[in-house]
Amino acid sequence: MIWYLRVFGVFVLVFAVAVFRQSTTKVERTWEVTNKPEQVQKVLYDSFQPKSFRAPVVGETWESKVMGEVVKCTTTVANSQGNSEFQIATEGFKHYQVLKETYRLESTQNGVRIHGTWDVETKPNTISKLLFLFFSDADLNYIADGKQKLF
Repeated sequence: MIWYLRVFGVFVLVFAVAVFRQSTTKVERTWEVTNKPEQVQKVLYDSFQPKSFRAPVVGETWESKVMGEVVKCTTTVANSQGNSEFQIATEGFKHYQVLKETYRLESTQNGVRIHGTWDVETKPNTISKLLFLFFSDADLNYIADGKQKLF
């Protein structure tokens, strides 16, 4: 009987370490589309700000609905060497501290190659860290799949 308690104790200890060491996770994807870079950038921005007739400016903040929660989004934009890159940081989730979506667009011969990176950080409380351990990758994959289906 004591061996069962020891094994259970080791399991609880390892599980607790796994929960409290989690703080960020990242998903990266690359895909190609046959649209122009300006169209791709507009479609990606429209997924954050529906019915927006212009691209947001650097530092602009707006409210949006992501994964069923109303959150605050902020954009940063950087252009380098003919490639377009922008990042949207989203705050206000119940269990996530910040979700950063970074897109880098590269012009190719037949269209545009999109490099997407999704980073999420957990809030420091125990419930959030526990949920983060099990669902963070699934949430990021859900968001990434949604962005890929836009094209």
